[in-house]
Amino acid sequence: MTHAPAPARPDRALSAPDPLDRVSRIPAVDVLRGLALGGIVVVNVLLFKASPSFEHLAATTIDGTVDRVAAVLVKVLAEGKFIGLFSLLFGFGVATQVGRWQAQGLPWRRLYARRMAALGVIGAAHLFLVWYGDILTTYAVVSVVLALFVNRTARTQLRWALGILGTLSAIGLGGLALLAIRWLTGSSALAAAERSAADSDAAEVPRLDEIYRNGGYLELVQERLTKPGGLIFGLTFSLVVLALMMLGMYVARAGLLADVAAHRARFVATARIGIGVGLPLNILVVIVQSTGGLFTVLAAQILLMALAAPLLALGLGAAVVLLSERRTLRALSAAGRLALTNYLLQSLVLTFVMYSYGLGLYGELGVAVGVAIALALYLTQLVAAVWWDSRVGAGPVELIWRRATYGWRRSIAS
Repeated sequence: MTHAPAPARPDRALSAPDPLDRVSRIPAVDVLRGLALGGIVVVNVLLFKASPSFEHLAATTIDGTVDRVAAVLVKVLAEGKFIGLFSLLFGFGVATQVGRWQAQGLPWRRLYARRMAALGVIGAAHLFLVWYGDILTTYAVVSVVLALFVNRTARTQLRWALGILGTLSAIGLGGLALLAIRWLTGSSALAAAERSAADSDAAEVPRLDEIYRNGGYLELVQERLTKPGGLIFGLTFSLVVLALMMLGMYVARAGLLADVAAHRARFVATARIGIGVGLPLNILVVIVQSTGGLFTVLAAQILLMALAAPLLALGLGAAVVLLSERRTLRALSAAGRLALTNYLLQSLVLTFVMYSYGLGLYGELGVAVGVAIALALYLTQLVAAVWWDSRVGAGPVELIWRRATYGWRRSIAS
């Protein structure tokens, strides 16, 4: 069953949206966004500090015991989990925002288009001018399809989300099964194809290393403009992003976060199943990736992103929601309200630390040191967020995004 949007009132179409004040915000949502920022920077720092390589998707191939342990912990506990949680919260935010627009009789399709177009511009600037690993452009692209599900029932949103994740999981499992059969039969063609792909990947890494270690800023920008590998990689997992966004819309439509007490049993069950099943499954994926070649690593990565990571993300998210009902997690909440600004700030700081036009540490740091730097940056952001939130309020990029949505001639207080 679809819900028709309320008719727009032209006299207030873009000029008077009711502000979402702090009392109206759902505290658990800000806390989860703040938590996701920490996991995202820990995963991303491994891409900031060295050239991306398919081989490094298998964390157990990292040289050095300390760095290998750190890489495995990041793989098991963070990779795919927090960007997945961020995607879920994005979908939750879309459903909540569109619901407010419709309730106020505003032209939600126009506002939605402006909001996502602005996000695309911000993402493109981040992608080409700062860092190739941007996710915002992927969100902006996926939002085109997401709009088709805004007014669908919660059950439909849930079915589509689970259907997409289930299909991708089956593809990952099927790929692993086929690879196992070909390996048992000793397929020389498979081995040759894997070697060719691995050699091509290995040849690209030195070229990228040279650019990011010694190239000037404009050379780095040119590299990202001519070879937007980060955008392509992000779009590769756009179906996972779409599914988790729809899951977030379901959570909003079902009112789960609006009244945690009423749904406590569901959150407890989600935490137990998500962590109890998701954690061993993520460990299993890491083990599988250590046993095969490049194709095995990639097939297992699909399984990680579509099944193992979402399961653990939901479990961790549910546990944090329950904790936030008992304790005031002020720092996480403040950081979550500045999520977009903090995300972009992480890229600005880490590119300066790693790239040639800054401190030039690219390729010089191990995984453990990189993770330590990421955690130090995140803790600094938590402290700064509390100060900023208590004195200033909204983040600068959040304000730009709101002004682009509602129009530049008015002051946005929400």
